[in-house]
Amino acid sequence: MGSIRRLAADVASRIAAGEVIERPGSALKELIENALDAGASRITVECTGAGRGSLRVADDGCGMDPEDCALALERHATSKISALSDLEKLATFGFRGEALYAAAAVSRLSLTSAQRGAKTGWNLAAEGGKVLRSGPAPAVAGTIVELRDLFFNTPARRKFLKSDAYERGRLAAAVEEAALANPKTAFTYKSEGRVVLRFEPQPDPEQGPRLRMLEVLGRENAAELLPIAADRPELKLRLFVSGPQSLVATRELQYWFVNRRPVSARVLQQALYRAFAERPRDRHPICVGNLELPGESFDVNVHPGKREIRFKSERDVFELVSGLTASALLKSKPAAPLFVARPPAGGKVREPRPVYAAAPAPRPVQEVLELRAAPAETPGAEGPRWFTPPFRFLGQIERAYLVFEASGGLFVLDQHAAAERILFEKFISEIEKGGARSQRLMLPMTLQLPASAVQTVLAQAPRLERLGFNFESFGKTGLRCLSVPALFHRAEDLKHMVHRLLDSLADPVSAAEAARHNATATLACKAAVKAHDRLSEAEALRLVEDLKDCRDGSLCPHGRRTMLALSRDELARRFQRPGAPPL
Repeated sequence: MGSIRRLAADVASRIAAGEVIERPGSALKELIENALDAGASRITVECTGAGRGSLRVADDGCGMDPEDCALALERHATSKISALSDLEKLATFGFRGEALYAAAAVSRLSLTSAQRGAKTGWNLAAEGGKVLRSGPAPAVAGTIVELRDLFFNTPARRKFLKSDAYERGRLAAAVEEAALANPKTAFTYKSEGRVVLRFEPQPDPEQGPRLRMLEVLGRENAAELLPIAADRPELKLRLFVSGPQSLVATRELQYWFVNRRPVSARVLQQALYRAFAERPRDRHPICVGNLELPGESFDVNVHPGKREIRFKSERDVFELVSGLTASALLKSKPAAPLFVARPPAGGKVREPRPVYAAAPAPRPVQEVLELRAAPAETPGAEGPRWFTPPFRFLGQIERAYLVFEASGGLFVLDQHAAAERILFEKFISEIEKGGARSQRLMLPMTLQLPASAVQTVLAQAPRLERLGFNFESFGKTGLRCLSVPALFHRAEDLKHMVHRLLDSLADPVSAAEAARHNATATLACKAAVKAHDRLSEAEALRLVEDLKDCRDGSLCPHGRRTMLALSRDELARRFQRPGAPPL
């Protein structure tokens, strides 16, 4: 007897549903896109239990008659495809059919719909993909879809959902993306009976997109975005991007849409970063871009979730996006002076700074250097191999590298990387002993972020508290910091640290470990001595002494070297001497 058999219909339906409905947020995305295809001007989303308990989407679109309501839950029933050739020129997201079938297969679904002007509407209820009952309903124009007990019949998938805070963040992100791509549509999102997001329609074709970005991203992130536009016969581009002086420390504030569909396309990201070729590696542009293309110019069926797409002419798309963005950035830069005054004889010349980095204010180094690292575990009593006292301080190079004579050899220390390693290990030691020491801010600091990003940070609240942080939501697009670690001395670095956190928390699989390491490394980086800080001889020698006690003093937390050493014998060899001169 053969080993291949046909799957039962209910098993096949749940497998197919898993390709589209991965979590409450993906179910919401499909339901919102159905509402937009139905011509809705107002969409209301309500959820309980982070979408696990219930997820309700109501719209004022064209509605459906009883026959369409029944067909909408049938497999392979849709209004957008009638022939194979239609797949190459899709102009809709997918009207009702496929997403409702997938959602009904893994939930208890209720569908109520009525066409405009109809005398009665229609309601049906389904459980696990099977219709239980149907009948007349009030004639309220539009459609209401409610999913209850999502994944009740697939407990393994329900088990692998993340925390409520994380799932609420994904629900908010689905609403934010739809709102950015459809500024003329009103959106309301309620969670546990509380209004989380409300976006009123912005009908003006010129100002509407910018006003909607201000609502979604917050004024701090969206007020200074540069507008870029192109109208080609086969391609239209509307792009808003941050200027070279407004880069942030996260990639999570980049949104791309093709024909108003949120997409992930590597060619678009590469084109954007080509235009920002001179940016610091840890800074990223904010962008909101929408391309309008004929349906046959791209393939949206790469993945069942239709998030990934391929362009038929990727080179044209790349050159258009990168070229226009680079041109806009060039125009936004202030004109360089024609003549540069020569400093007077004996005058002090200011050290050059990186193009995008703000010059940090001088800060006392004693407050950092007085913090000793955790006791070393691997080095012996004499210290690690590189520690060859006595050390005699010779001076600084570019106020960034400390130069010492060590037992007749040469020892060079990167002052920032070394201080970073010392503070990192101290911080890790505090966490392992029960949590980092925290200090409450006299005036809480507020950061502007999308509501979904706020939920992403709050989802890690217990771990962040162990790091010494206390955050709470503030308004629609605000995150308020109440407490910071005791060694965190620069409040202006808090925004950068939170953005770095968003990047580390973007991958939920590794979020737990990434949140701890990346946040700790970022804190150490921000609290450590900086390049261009002046150090006295005592401070330089103290840095070497503290680095000796680290578990691994040779590298900073980000993997960069902290030191270079040339022994007496190596120096003699470099100068072609027969041996090291006597001490």
